[in-house]
Amino acid sequence: MGAVGRQIVGGLLLLGAVRALGAQELVTARFAVRSAAAADSVRRLGIDVVETLPRPDGSVQIVAVVSARDRYVLAGRGWLAEAVARPPLLAAQEARRAALGPRAFTVFRDFDDPTRGIAAWLRAFDASHANVTVDSIGASVEGRPILAAKIGAPEDDPGRPNALFVATYHAREWVATDLALRLVQHLADSLPNSPGGAALLASCDVWVVPVVNPDGYEYTFWAERLWRKNRRANPDGTFGVDLNRNHAGFFALDDAGSSPTPSSEVYRGPSPASEPETRAVEAFHAAHPPAVSISYHTYTGAILYPWGHVTGALAGDDGVLRAVAGSDLASAILDSVPGSEHDHYHPGPGWQLYPTNGDYTDWAYRQHGTLAFTVELTSGCCVGGASYGFEFPDDDTLLARVALDNIPFALALLAAAGSPARATGPAGLAAAQPEFEAVWPEVRVLVPATAPAGGFALEVATDSGVARGVTLTGDSLGRGLFFTRLTAPRSGVTDSRALRVAQAGLIADILARDGAERTDSPWNGFRRTSTAFEGTQAWAGVTDTLVSPEIPIAGRRGLRLYFWTQHGGSVFNHRLQGRVEVSTDGGASWTLVYRAIGAGNAWYPAAVPLDLTLGASGLRVRFIADNMSWLVDAIAIAAGETRLFDAVAAAGGQVEVSANPVRSGPVTLHWPPGPGTARIEIFSTLGTRVAGESLPQDLGRWVWMLETAGGAPVASGMYVVVVTRSDGARFRRRLFVAR
Repeated sequence: MGAVGRQIVGGLLLLGAVRALGAQELVTARFAVRSAAAADSVRRLGIDVVETLPRPDGSVQIVAVVSARDRYVLAGRGWLAEAVARPPLLAAQEARRAALGPRAFTVFRDFDDPTRGIAAWLRAFDASHANVTVDSIGASVEGRPILAAKIGAPEDDPGRPNALFVATYHAREWVATDLALRLVQHLADSLPNSPGGAALLASCDVWVVPVVNPDGYEYTFWAERLWRKNRRANPDGTFGVDLNRNHAGFFALDDAGSSPTPSSEVYRGPSPASEPETRAVEAFHAAHPPAVSISYHTYTGAILYPWGHVTGALAGDDGVLRAVAGSDLASAILDSVPGSEHDHYHPGPGWQLYPTNGDYTDWAYRQHGTLAFTVELTSGCCVGGASYGFEFPDDDTLLARVALDNIPFALALLAAAGSPARATGPAGLAAAQPEFEAVWPEVRVLVPATAPAGGFALEVATDSGVARGVTLTGDSLGRGLFFTRLTAPRSGVTDSRALRVAQAGLIADILARDGAERTDSPWNGFRRTSTAFEGTQAWAGVTDTLVSPEIPIAGRRGLRLYFWTQHGGSVFNHRLQGRVEVSTDGGASWTLVYRAIGAGNAWYPAAVPLDLTLGASGLRVRFIADNMSWLVDAIAIAAGETRLFDAVAAAGGQVEVSANPVRSGPVTLHWPPGPGTARIEIFSTLGTRVAGESLPQDLGRWVWMLETAGGAPVASGMYVVVVTRSDGARFRRRLFVAR
């Protein structure tokens, strides 16, 4: 039988399975597609994609939770999904659940059991603890309470920041519920008795919602173990809305991050916050806006933060989020579960797992300025060498280990709640500071959001000894609560040698750069590709190494490596990665400074501090692609100090003008701004002062209407513009008026 015939027969058999088993018979299945674009097409079908694992040949292995209907749809497109076999231990556990329901488990609890269910456990814990108050924040579709435990003082205090921990948006993710209960226990019993613990708890109003989706959660114990959604009855006869696609933030942005199809496991619902469970969470935020929050899920082993709705987008508070969550070199959460494939949780923007829209984390950050994280618990592996996925073993020792790994990060967020902008996570990273996020071909800078609009100006110095001011603008996704991203157009920085934002104390003196354009480039190793961010070519590797020449750095401080990147990795497999290493001894030894992990199929910038040995005279950099498609472009090494601007000012830099000659007003004048005041004067060729103004704040910009000080139009001819800064620097320019 030919391939087409086998597909037809396979499709008919699966159609029979749909009719025999019903559309909601869920299994974890595995199949392969040819490319990342095909994987995106699978998501747009509404398939509940859990894992994507790119391969060196460009194909992608997909793990998904699928119904019989889903398998039929996939087969119709040539993708035959095969069920992933459970380890024997879990197969036996599932057989017990199917036969006994909640009674099959010794650790996991359903919601309704009157003796040991979640509701009963919370009520009993409340009754036995003076520092715990349990209340309902709303009700589910089927009328179950959505319970929140408040740990600490029972009354709300507007003077205390709120910290919120929520779990089990998705019904099948039992480990998240178990962790939430253990967190309640730790906050109520252990934290008050630890050094500084009582003061930490008293500094916040702390809330834990162990089960956002009680109907779906209960359903997983009695009916379908892998059920994900709530239990809304949909008009087409299916059930359920994915509550973590139902929030108002970026709702229905596209059909890859959520699905409009009711039968899909990622169905977003008919409208934003259409579900009572989602509305309960949103109403809680309106009444108690959290300064920090975590939404617990399984499984991946990741610390995800905004943005998650579009690949490549970075939040204005990206520096704060990175400081709290850590990096792949120093993650805020370690993974010590026996058999785990990872030793840490991967921190990064949510899209590095896969793009989503309508999810809690993006909504909470965008709507309430909450420093919000999604923590994907455990790596989904391993029992006897096989993956357990969502079906974590009913094992108290293993579940306690998950809690042991995760509670330090929860406590770090409590400590950050009072002052998130100065927060540091358990990884010990420095608090966020203003920084250059990229230095070319597009300049990006993160500056304090509290500064007045227009309070920051970019100065650009060139090798030719010219300094000029370049306009910085903001963007909607870059406006954070603590920091704001400002960008400069590429046209203004193409010939830059050094950059300065004096008001933020930022300098970048570019010592070396490469964009893969030169055929005689001293960088070597990767191949060139036309998928470029700068120019027409970028560096590309899969199992290659790109090595720089020796870069002189003697006496330079505050060194940073900047580059733009995209990559085709997977959060589920850290062995697929890109690594950056540096050497200061000519390549005899190398130090790891950066790892790229996860999916990133759009260009985004990386800025890597280089903590090098004092006295080093030369630097070499290498990019290593470990079985991962990795693109790198616009590489730059910059120092954090320079005398270039002083030299330009001493030489008498030029004033830049919007037009010369000027045929009609107004004309905009630019010069390098300074920290103090400035005086601008316009002189005729006879030395007569024609116009001018003293500026109380030197922003490096003034608009002349081509009028005298008395308001009369100036005559055509040549004029001299002189700017004198309060630091003594002077700038001049001849300007021709030709009406």
